[in-house]
Amino acid sequence: MKKTITRRTALSLATAGVALVAAPSILRADAPYKRRLNMQSLNSGEKLNVTYWADGEYIPDALKHIDWFMRDLRTGEKTKMDVKLLDLLWEVDKLTPSNNPLYTMSGYRSPRTNALLASTSEGVDPASFHMRGMAMDLTQDFGDPGMIYRVAKKLGRGGAGFYPTNKPFVHVDVGPPDTWVYPQKGRPDRAAEYDRARTEERKG
Repeated sequence: MKKTITRRTALSLATAGVALVAAPSILRADAPYKRRLNMQSLNSGEKLNVTYWADGEYIPDALKHIDWFMRDLRTGEKTKMDVKLLDLLWEVDKLTPSNNPLYTMSGYRSPRTNALLASTSEGVDPASFHMRGMAMDLTQDFGDPGMIYRVAKKLGRGGAGFYPTNKPFVHVDVGPPDTWVYPQKGRPDRAAEYDRARTEERKG
């Protein structure tokens, strides 16, 4: 089944300079419609195909299922995943040519897990947005592992990093915009920048 893109998404992409390919379906009416995520964990093998937003509202039960699916598999801990991340994943998925599920590798990380990974890999940010429920490591097309990175980079909705390692994957988050390709790293001050912005919003 071919993917469809809403008018709002099409306009936002045009603004970002993303080329859209032959899409009469892009001109469909914007609402009402649903947002659905089709995901499979490469670590646990678990699958989740769920509508999490419909007719302008997030669906609480669906969000709970997503929170559990994206839990820290090392500790079993979960958190409330940021819905902005879910919307970013949904939009990225709509803009890729692949009909594969989003193959996930790491969603929420407890501070303990993140500290462990940071101590053994220089590619892990000690202040990672994974600990805030705002990030996901994933892939979709094993033949073109950088595809999600290119889409997320053009959208510019947060951080996007490509890790062309032995098992390539893409990191996306909804923190301050940034892009990088490993062994490069994202800006080390992004978490602090995000906290400052949130503080200013509360003051305003």
